[in-house]
Amino acid sequence: MKVLIQGLGEVPTTIEFALEKERPDVTHILCSEYQMQIVASHAGYNETNEAVIKKAAEKTNTKVLFQKCDIFDPKSVGEAIAGVIKQLKPEDEIVINYTGGGASVKLLLGATAVVLSRLMPIRIIYALRYKGGIERYADQTKELKEIFKNLYEFF
Repeated sequence: MKVLIQGLGEVPTTIEFALEKERPDVTHILCSEYQMQIVASHAGYNETNEAVIKKAAEKTNTKVLFQKCDIFDPKSVGEAIAGVIKQLKPEDEIVINYTGGGASVKLLLGATAVVLSRLMPIRIIYALRYKGGIERYADQTKELKEIFKNLYEFF
């Protein structure tokens, strides 16, 4: 099963983009209740982020699991990530998109991705799309592993 793990910020565009590119069986989205319920009208949306994401997931036949946490509390974010990790199976194809979400979500999801990449085969992606603008999609697993390997050696 292909599993995508990602964070939600205040605009759902990044998640829509990653769903379109990856077409996972399931996606875990780390977010707060506020982030789910906000309407990103400044970005051209007229429905809640939750509704937009569910529609995008329906188009890609993806099951969405919202992992709610206090995005301002690193411990809460860490517990949400741990809850997702515990659900993974060794045979799953795991993709982590560290691009979206609040600062603590991005930091901890990215760090978790790098650590997991040392233990099991996963892909770490950077998927960014602005509505009506820039798109950037890259598998950064190799680069991030190398950067952190060099940092480990430095310390």
